Amino acid sequence: MNEVSIIATLTPFPEHLDTIRTAARAMVNPTRHESGCLQYDLHESYAIPDVRDLSNQGSASFVFTERWKSEEDLKKHVAMPYHDDFLAILEGKLESLNVQRVTKI
Repeated sequence: MNEVSIIATLTPFPEHLDTIRTAARAMVNPTRHESGCLQYDLHESYAIPDVRDLSNQGSASFVFTERWKSEEDLKKHVAMPYHDDFLAILEGKLESLNVQRVTKI
């Protein structure tokens, strides 16, 4: 089976930033203990509207970088009860959610 890599970016509405940060952090430990998980890292990022002024930060997002042994392992992950709980917390609190399957070239 082929390894699967995912990048998921969650951009919360500003008033929900702390709630989403807490919920996202809570996903890391149990996910890393799943048998098919090779990598599950969480990053907090800030948009940089103008690369010439790195101190000018825009909106905050949370970025998960994930690697799974197989697509089946990823499917098991998204079927976990705590994943469903996480999605319920996100409901109505995100400006955007972008999940991408990526392939190293």
